[in-house]
Amino acid sequence: MDSQGEQRTLLSRIGHNFLTGLFLLLPIGITLAVLFFLMDLIGRYVQPLTQMAAAWAFQSVQQPLPDFNNGLWHTIIVVVSAIIMAMVLTVVGFISKRLFGRILSKWFSRVVERVPGLSSLYGSIRQMVDALSGQNKEVFRRVVLVEFPREGCWSIGFVTHEQPEIFTEALGRKVVNVFVPNAPAPTAGFILQVEPHQIRETQLRVSQAIGLLVSFGAVMPKSGEYKD
Repeated sequence: MDSQGEQRTLLSRIGHNFLTGLFLLLPIGITLAVLFFLMDLIGRYVQPLTQMAAAWAFQSVQQPLPDFNNGLWHTIIVVVSAIIMAMVLTVVGFISKRLFGRILSKWFSRVVERVPGLSSLYGSIRQMVDALSGQNKEVFRRVVLVEFPREGCWSIGFVTHEQPEIFTEALGRKVVNVFVPNAPAPTAGFILQVEPHQIRETQLRVSQAIGLLVSFGAVMPKSGEYKD
């Protein structure tokens, strides 16, 4: 083998090892990036208070204030804020399951629903959140397949209304509302009016379909786990 051939072989091995290491660490890196993004998102509303408390602590011991907007201290503020917010959400979830929490939640919903312009937005978001969390099975009634975005290409959809009279009258034929979500963010997508014979039924649960979408289609339920 000549020197050029050996050099190409060496370069190909280096390239192969590089790609192997990249694909090995890429899921870890993406997971950490998503985790840090969620922590920053969850603790965003608590970060100013956490930063003020940290500044007060440094001033009380007469120490110079560090830069809370960059570097290690910023990371610490984000992590602490996320932990505090997670604890608050846990406490709120615990209270909401009790009688007092349910009464308070219903009272808050009634107050918001009486605000003009805000009631429809709050109601729509609440129904979507309840559907995604599995608390409201009436929104996402069943998981189906529809031909979208072209004939012969099937997409996962959720039947959201069995008899939308306004669309049935407009089209002159019976249709059902099907929400086709985007992957990996199922909160966005398209609402289609589809004739019943154009729908293919599945045995997937809503939670399984959402897991399938979030994982880019990689996480499939095992055989025998389709039905409740």
